[in-house]
Amino acid sequence: MEQSDISQEIKRLVDLMHYYNECYFQKGIAEISDYAYDQLLERLTQLEQAYPHLKRPDSPTEVIGDRPSKGFAVVYHQTPMLSLAKTYSEKEIEQFVVRVKKMLPNATVDFICEPKIDGVALSILYEEGDLVRAVTRGNGQKGDDVTHHVTQCLHLPQKIQGAPCSSFEVRGEAFMSKTVFKALNSRRKAEGEPLWANPRNLAVGTLKTLDVDLVKERQLTFYGYSFYASSYHCATQEAALVLLDRLGFSIAPTYKVCHNVMEIMTYIHYWAQHRKELPVDIDGIVIKVNNLHQQGIVGMTSKSPRWAIAYKYQPEMAYSTLNKVSFQVGRTGAVTPVAHFSPIPLAGTMVRRASLYNADELVRRDLYLGDTIFIEKGGEIIPKVVGVDRTRRNTTSKPIVFIGACPACGTPLHRAPGTVAYYCPNKQQCLPQLKGTLLHFSHRKAMDIGTLGPKTFDALLEAKLVQTAADLYRLRYEAVNSLEGFQALSTQKLLSNIQTSKTKPFDNVLFALGIKHIGETVAKKLAVHFRSMERLKRATEAELLQLPDIGEKIVQSILDYFQDPYQQAILRGLQIAGLQFALPETVDTFLPLSSKNFVISGTFQKFTREELTKLIEQAGGRVLSAMSAKVDYLVAGIKAGPSKLAKAMQWTIPILEENDLIKMIQ
Repeated sequence: MEQSDISQEIKRLVDLMHYYNECYFQKGIAEISDYAYDQLLERLTQLEQAYPHLKRPDSPTEVIGDRPSKGFAVVYHQTPMLSLAKTYSEKEIEQFVVRVKKMLPNATVDFICEPKIDGVALSILYEEGDLVRAVTRGNGQKGDDVTHHVTQCLHLPQKIQGAPCSSFEVRGEAFMSKTVFKALNSRRKAEGEPLWANPRNLAVGTLKTLDVDLVKERQLTFYGYSFYASSYHCATQEAALVLLDRLGFSIAPTYKVCHNVMEIMTYIHYWAQHRKELPVDIDGIVIKVNNLHQQGIVGMTSKSPRWAIAYKYQPEMAYSTLNKVSFQVGRTGAVTPVAHFSPIPLAGTMVRRASLYNADELVRRDLYLGDTIFIEKGGEIIPKVVGVDRTRRNTTSKPIVFIGACPACGTPLHRAPGTVAYYCPNKQQCLPQLKGTLLHFSHRKAMDIGTLGPKTFDALLEAKLVQTAADLYRLRYEAVNSLEGFQALSTQKLLSNIQTSKTKPFDNVLFALGIKHIGETVAKKLAVHFRSMERLKRATEAELLQLPDIGEKIVQSILDYFQDPYQQAILRGLQIAGLQFALPETVDTFLPLSSKNFVISGTFQKFTREELTKLIEQAGGRVLSAMSAKVDYLVAGIKAGPSKLAKAMQWTIPILEENDLIKMIQ
């Protein structure tokens, strides 16, 4: 290659990687797989080493990819937060061990192996035992101040007693557990929304979003892995992990001290086979020199420490032929493109389709019919298209373009300024929207009409017996029984379940309405605060904004809903049918938790600890900070404190789960 060609190739790689970094760090979108990105980085590194005079000052080989985000204060790290050197080669792990031992002659060198968690690196600063700041890695020198977000969605010690020094910094990884991610996607599926791609992207989006309404709904977990202090030093990385555990931080419980390459590789191979058993996604193993004094001798480069390396597992990827792209309409009217390809086995299942998310994604992918596409399972859960082999493209192939009209009803699509989704505005007659709305209404967390499934709604809609949720309560035996597949028993059961749903409380009704941005948690808050549909309908923008965690987006959605004549007609029908449009009036002396003392420990699926505290207090109870014989109940969530659990069992104090407490209040 001519030098001009090499210079152009380096520029192309630098620009391409800056684009991928922008998507990954700022938008939480993985445009390509980690493996494909690392291959680009390796190619760029090789060219720069061969032609150092052509190296660009903004090269990703010199700086960490993230940059501070707009809307967040910038904070400089007291000690740089470096990234790790990465490899997919077992041979390079052997070379790393040999290289380190050469730098530490006549010394016994142990290594510590920890899972490489696929999350967001954070630095948490404590002063006099109080949490004062949380900052993202950023570019390694400075990052975003996300303290407010972290206190909303992460369960971290707010006050630490018995710390070894007055000022210290804890570094670790914030991530979304598989359980929380699955629950959020189940909720989105029930609400007719496109599914999230993977936990890592959602964790990034949670900490980067300027919409605080979203943060509390997406509970994250934090695993600490480093302890920094000027006046206190741990002898080893293992001792630092033990200290973090003692101070109340969660740590990855699977770490292991290894003495040689064989033990390191055994650890790597074991978790390659068993990583799906972990509560969090891991994409590799981090190997560090265990002795911290030895780490200082080995040193670091401007970008990464020489005393550590990350071994990354090869992603499970497959390729197939793109047969078509269809367009699906969700409950809210959002239109999502879906890639259909020849069936392939991937991560234990046969995969035939993958979401392409939105029109912008379709443009970025530049797909043509018949393309050879690469598919990966994001978080090993949801298939996603991660690349296209354009060298195999047929010159006669036709490009895939986003549609201009609804595929179900033909209505021209609408895209609001500043958004990525196209919507079908015909919510009154578009069948997929009607069906999605009815399925959401009958969901078990809403009106819980168990016998109403997709096939039943298909039959009811086709026969024009049902057009809105209010029509369900007007159904008559003769009309339902005349439908194909309905016998006397199934007809009676359906009508009986519909009648039983009238007893569901006001917050269930509010959630069932499917108001945009009103999930189960927000519906409960609105119900508890306003107590009735009539009061909520009369609420002004100012009144709604006074509620904690209710932002402008939710407020506007509520106002739009109650001003819509179509929705007003549905509400009148539901009220006439006898649904619960108000919470029962209570007398303070008979509140369900009056005179009861509670202690809360751990993290929860539906509420934050602050929200649970408010619910208990509104129901007449008291929330205490420590266990004692005066406590009536311990409310235990995920990662509840072992000492609190032990004391509860010692003193025979009942231990409640989140749903147990909700039932007591209801």
